[in-house]
Amino acid sequence: MEQEKARPDAPTRPRSESRQRTALVAVRLLPHERDMLAQSARSRGVTLSEFIRSSAIRTAGTPAVEANSG
Repeated sequence: MEQEKARPDAPTRPRSESRQRTALVAVRLLPHERDMLAQSARSRGVTLSEFIRSSAIRTAGTPAVEANSG
């Protein structure tokens, strides 16, 4: 699994923020899915992790759509 490499153009943040987050959630993506998410994150000026985290948290706060059972 390829790890996200530090980029000189990545936004910097206080070290105290990174120390507070200790839980890890691994997600498998197809290369084109990762590229699409990474591009969206870059266009917003955030890291891929920040983009995925904020998107997931925002989505978690909305009611789930029920699947049709028939």
